[in-house]
Amino acid sequence: MAPQTATRHGPQISTLDNGLRVICEPMASTRSLAVAMYVGAGSQYEQEELAGVSHLVEHCLFKGSQLFPSAAQISTAVEGVGGYINAATDRELTVYYAKVPGPDWQTALDVIVDMVSRPQFQRDELEKERLVILEELAQIEDSPYQLVSELMSEVMWRGTPLGRDIAGTPESVQQIPFDDTVEYWRGQYSPANALLSVAGNVDPDAVLARVSELTAAWSSSETLERRPAPISRDGQRVAVRKKETEQTQIVIALPTLHSNDPDRYALSLLTALLGDGMSSRLFLKVREELGLVYDIQAGLSLLRDNGVLQVGMGVDPENAETALSAALGELARMRDGVSEEELTRARRLAAGRMLIDMEDTRSVSAWNGGQMLLHDRLNSVELTTERYQAVTTEDIERLAHQFLREDELRLAAVGPDLNAEHLQELLRF
Repeated sequence: MAPQTATRHGPQISTLDNGLRVICEPMASTRSLAVAMYVGAGSQYEQEELAGVSHLVEHCLFKGSQLFPSAAQISTAVEGVGGYINAATDRELTVYYAKVPGPDWQTALDVIVDMVSRPQFQRDELEKERLVILEELAQIEDSPYQLVSELMSEVMWRGTPLGRDIAGTPESVQQIPFDDTVEYWRGQYSPANALLSVAGNVDPDAVLARVSELTAAWSSSETLERRPAPISRDGQRVAVRKKETEQTQIVIALPTLHSNDPDRYALSLLTALLGDGMSSRLFLKVREELGLVYDIQAGLSLLRDNGVLQVGMGVDPENAETALSAALGELARMRDGVSEEELTRARRLAAGRMLIDMEDTRSVSAWNGGQMLLHDRLNSVELTTERYQAVTTEDIERLAHQFLREDELRLAAVGPDLNAEHLQELLRF
């Protein structure tokens, strides 16, 4: 295939004739190379009767491909040079990635591209992976930290693909037909619905030539549309699971904006001020001042339809109400505004963390790949830093009033002696 290439400062972006986009960012000072294939496949593309099929496909692709006919050959090829390989299925995408020493870049490239574009689906291997995924789902039930996150997804997006586990349910996983799994791969795993991101000390032209050779027979197909996932407004804002645990796991959440909103930079800094690191307001209040938790964090998950700001902590059941009240108090206090000094620290934290991450080839491949697949754009680190610098204290206060609202609060909890009605009464500023 004759690739069409757009050269720019930094990563080289190319599109093959079959629609596959390739991003290669040379990093001359590194000794490793990362390869990541992003595909527009995830739980938000699934019909209810095939819930978990994206994750099942991910598992099956590790069972063998044309160049590497078995799971052992796939793993041995990468691990045999000192590298690692893995994958992850998310709501809006699936990613397959490997990181290897720089001189072994072609090994990683061959494995990732071949397993995604030329897998060998076998019924007996799929049945094995079906059992593996059922064990994966059972593991969540034994992990309060994971379980509380799943409960919150149900509260936030009830009745949509985002309201259930990305891996599906035990019932759906047991019933997904082999032929439907293959057909889902055939549709969603179209080169025009995928993107290859490479970062490391490598020649982009050599990468492009090898990718063109590997994908010469990979043709495009019709893909499924992303299913709508609006925030649930059914009035059920609390979910609990009673378990005899040493800690009560609590997640407080509020709906926010989508991942393409111009205010996302300001909201990221608001979240950092609230609960990113040991100097954040939540950590200083609930951990350092009150001594109620070992750790407490705030995080932001922005999707193409909407987003969620979450606060998570594990606490002694006897102190759960006190810790919850303190955390809610800090959420409310954000609406009183922040000082310029505090905002400056948040800007430096966000930009500094980003710069540190960009020293790692895997982080660079993820930065480039995720942006381009989901939003057809590639914001540089420099541009993102400028966006952070442009955020004002007035922006923080405005967004705090817009999103940190009592009537939008949601709560999920896992632990002993929980009462949903009582927690609903406590869910106020």
